[in-house]
Amino acid sequence: MHRVMISSLAAAAALVAGCSPAPVLVEVLPPRTSVTCAAPDKSAAALGRGLLDATASLGAHGAYTADLRLSVKGRDATVDGITIDYTLPDGSSATITSTAQDVDGDIVVGDTVLFGEDEKVRTALIENVQLVPRELSVALQDDEGLGLSKVDFATIGVSITPIVTGTDVVGAASTFAIDVCKGCLVLPPDVCADDGEFALIPVACRPGQDTPLFTCVGGV
Repeated sequence: MHRVMISSLAAAAALVAGCSPAPVLVEVLPPRTSVTCAAPDKSAAALGRGLLDATASLGAHGAYTADLRLSVKGRDATVDGITIDYTLPDGSSATITSTAQDVDGDIVVGDTVLFGEDEKVRTALIENVQLVPRELSVALQDDEGLGLSKVDFATIGVSITPIVTGTDVVGAASTFAIDVCKGCLVLPPDVCADDGEFALIPVACRPGQDTPLFTCVGGV
């Protein structure tokens, strides 16, 4: 795997200082699927991995966007950004690697306050964070070396670290895997496309990620 990493100086400094900072954790929430495309609530189960169709960048925005849950136990904290690092698939071209280096780093998300009492867990949501920006999705779509197709995927590892301020708190990195394909979500399924027996799925909150846009309607 090629790695494009940025060290967390704040985390290292806190650990070296010998204190016991409380980790501010970050989780990726499940994709939006309701008819209103509302964000999941703070109690939703975390998503283990995601799916991005790079072909969406040809006719739609094409980024991978997620809602994140933050949590910390027994401390108050403010999160004012997210640091993103990538682990790229083997065989990634120089263009993909260069693009990943251009788009990784700190994302400003506005202040999110985690506030509570005693040793209780504080939680908060950050909505619509781009884990894979359009530029990187376009580079993946244009690259032939990875051999992506409707059934052949490559996996990008996304390291997500909250940028935090507060007393005895530190941002803890979380790794999220995104499988990348070409056409598996935004093009009609091959099994029914030849006969034209397919239909659009009514709700796809973020076209090109996690949810297919078409379904077979024939007897195939």
